[in-house]
Amino acid sequence: MPAAPPPRPTRRWSLLLRDGFRLLDGERAVAVPSRERRVLAALALQGRRPRAHLSGLLWPDSEERRAQASLRAAIWRIQHLAQGLLTEADGLLGLAPGTHVDVHELRALTHRVVDREPLESPATALDVLRRGPLLPGWYDDWVLEQRAHLHQQQLRCLETLAQEFIGTGQLDAALEAAMTAATLEPLRESAHRTLIQVHLQEGNHMEAVTVYRDFSERLRRELGIAASAKMVELVRPLVQGPPAPPLRVRRAGSARRAERDGSRQAR
Repeated sequence: MPAAPPPRPTRRWSLLLRDGFRLLDGERAVAVPSRERRVLAALALQGRRPRAHLSGLLWPDSEERRAQASLRAAIWRIQHLAQGLLTEADGLLGLAPGTHVDVHELRALTHRVVDREPLESPATALDVLRRGPLLPGWYDDWVLEQRAHLHQQQLRCLETLAQEFIGTGQLDAALEAAMTAATLEPLRESAHRTLIQVHLQEGNHMEAVTVYRDFSERLRRELGIAASAKMVELVRPLVQGPPAPPLRVRRAGSARRAERDGSRQAR
């Protein structure tokens, strides 16, 4: 009896949508045309969907028959470029189980941080949170909405982690998280307040005051508003020290009289 053929190795698909679009088959990058990229990105962001939903989402200005034909052509191309990446069952098209999507990784991390679950590695969490925006340069409505939502999740997660790291004394990690949030959103006050708190915990008062003054000036210049009372209170003891004693200034006439009196006493 002939031996059974060895099982085909399982393919490890990774779909990366932050900092641009990339499809990986293991470590190998797969070139994907623009139309097919949009199909894969929609499935990654929205999950399994009927074909009618996808054709309407991706080609909203086309006639229904033409949109459906475009979707069929895109699916056929994907199946030849990346065999096994797509699955379809019960009228729903989706990515193959086990496909790694970096957006899902960010969402899962956000939920763990919000639920106060312990992190296996702060360094790995910060690496996930440092990555860039969703599909930069894409302007479809369904992308813009997801990009804005993920951006807010990213910022809140960074600020929450920074506060937790402050509480546990992990000040290097707290500084990195706070600085990342402040860099991602230069006009976000909560991120800069967190950064000031880290500097204060480290005893770096000059850096705390610098962050406060630079941020306050940017708010005034770009938005015409002032920093909140919460932010001012953080640095008030540093920017409003005890009043200096008044200087005693003698008038010229008083000085000359004092010199004459001193000369008479000497004689």
